[in-house]
Parts: sequence; C-alpha cells; structure tokens
Amino acid sequence: MSTLAPAEPGRRATGTAGRGWWRLANRALTVVFVLALAAGLVLFLRSQDWTPVRSLAQRLDPVQVIVVLSGALLINAVGLLLGLVSWQALFADLGAAVDRWTAARLFFVGFLAKFVPGRFVALPVLLRMGKEIDVGPVRLAGVFLLSWTVVALTGMTVALAAGPGILPGATGWLLLAVLPLVALFARPDLLNRGLVALARLLRRRPPQVAASRAGIRRAIATQSLSWVLSGHHLWLLAVTAGAPPVRSYLVCVAGFAAATVAGLLVVVAPDGLGVREAVLMVGLVTVMPAAVATPVVLASRLVCALSEVVVGAGGLLLAQYLHRRRLDREKAEEVAS
Repeated sequence: MSTLAPAEPGRRATGTAGRGWWRLANRALTVVFVLALAAGLVLFLRSQDWTPVRSLAQRLDPVQVIVVLSGALLINAVGLLLGLVSWQALFADLGAAVDRWTAARLFFVGFLAKFVPGRFVALPVLLRMGKEIDVGPVRLAGVFLLSWTVVALTGMTVALAAGPGILPGATGWLLLAVLPLVALFARPDLLNRGLVALARLLRRRPPQVAASRAGIRRAIATQSLSWVLSGHHLWLLAVTAGAPPVRSYLVCVAGFAAATVAGLLVVVAPDGLGVREAVLMVGLVTVMPAAVATPVVLASRLVCALSEVVVGAGGLLLAQYLHRRRLDREKAEEVAS
C-alpha cells in the first residue's frame, strides 16, 4: 500500500514566499491606482473656476437649487448604471464565466481610470483582476475594445440629433441620426467586421474575440438609452438657468453625447477636461447667452464628476465585497466537502 509523501519543506516555503510576493505586488498596484485616482480628482477640482456656478446658484431659490442638483445627479447616475449593463452584456457574451458582480469590479476600475492622468496606470490592475478570474489579457482587451467602440458609435449617433437645434431647418439630421443604429441592429456583425478592417488598415493583429449578434444588440440598446437619459441632466440644468425648454432639448440631450465622446478621445486629460466643456459651449450658445451657458457647463461637469465618483467608487466597493463573499463561501464549501 502506497502512502502520500509529505510536501518538502523547501518547496512549501518557496510556494508561501511566492504567494507573499504576489499579495504584496497586488497591494502595491492597488495603492498606486488609488493615489493616481486621488491626484486626478484633485487636479480636476483645482483646474476649474467654480465662481460662475456659485453666482448662478445665488440667483436661484435654495430649495430649487437642491432639487435640481439632486435630480441631475440621479439622472446621470442611472445613465451610468445603464452603461454598466451594456458592458456586462459584452463581457458575458464573450465567454467570461463569472457572476455579474465579479464582472462589475473590472468595469468600475476601468471606469474610474478616466480620472487618472494618462489612464494607463489602471492597466496592471485590470490585468491582475482578469487573471484572478481566468480572463486573459486578449479577451479582456477585446471586451474593452468592443465596449469602447459601442460607446463611441452610439454616442456619435445620438449626437447627430443635435443638428436641428444647432442648424434650424436641418430636420434631415434626425433621420441620419437613426440610420447607423438601425444598420447595427440589422447587421450586428458589421461591428466585428469593422474592427477587423480597422486592424488591417493600421497593420495590427485583428481582435481575437468577436461578440454575438444578441450581445451586440443588447449592448447597443442599453448604451444608447444611457446616452439619451444622461443628457437630460444637462437639459434640466439649462432650463433652470433660463434656456427655452423645446429649443434646448436636442441641443442638450444630444450635445452632451457629442461632448462626452470628444472628451473620451483625449486620453491625456482626466475625463477629457476642457474638451467636453468647449464642445458643450458650441451648442448651448445657440439657445442661451454665453454668460449663462458658462455656469451651466461647469455645473454639468460638477454633476457628472460627483455622480461618477459616487457610482464608480460605491459600485467598486460593493462589487468587491460581494466578490470576496462569494469566494469565501466557495472556499468554505470546498473545505466542508
């Protein structure tokens, strides 16, 4: 009868030391990311002159200011959560066999990275988190690439609806705004083919993953709804400041999508700081004086930042807690069996 030989002390010590270094590296990466995030937020707060916002708030009723700001924060927060649903649709569709809260951890880290100058400091953190759930760098990069493409395409498509507000009489823009989404819904595989063609044009390897038609449709639907809903916070702020409700509707709702996508393209500034404000001003000055549009744009930036930090940080903490609780439960079940 054979017996199992005990593990060699040297091997056990080496394995323990390896796990110790791995935990230390994980903690170091987390600390670096948190510090970079804090630096980005401080840079954001210090780079803006909030005097116009205070001046506008002082001219309004205090109760009205509280109600409007609370409503704007809630509207944008719900829009952000719809963006999470869109990302999860692609993540699950590409074969990542994890629960939704484990997937949400990756989303919120990538989401908060936009406040970090350069954003690339989040990459090691994301790779480490992906390794923990057996999601390799190729699949992880594919998910974020497809998700970013959906975000950009739907955002630019919704942005086209601002045409009639900025250029009176250009009602044909509305039809033009719908066509790209209709095409993607009818032929979702065009998105995968477009990414492959772009990779060839740039002489890069094509993506190693491809989403299904159902996954792309779910992602497009929820992300489009996210853009439309989020833009209403800007409309609420503009109308409160005196903008005509009807004329400013498309300018605000669709213009917010245009400004946000423009900000996403500028990776060297935290959350596209300065770029988004410039694009918003182009649209808002068509429905209100520039002196009034300035505090509205700044108030929108403040609302977005607050809601994004609350949703991102709160969502990450909740997702991390539920993820750890699931791991502890699975470990307890293994020990019991």
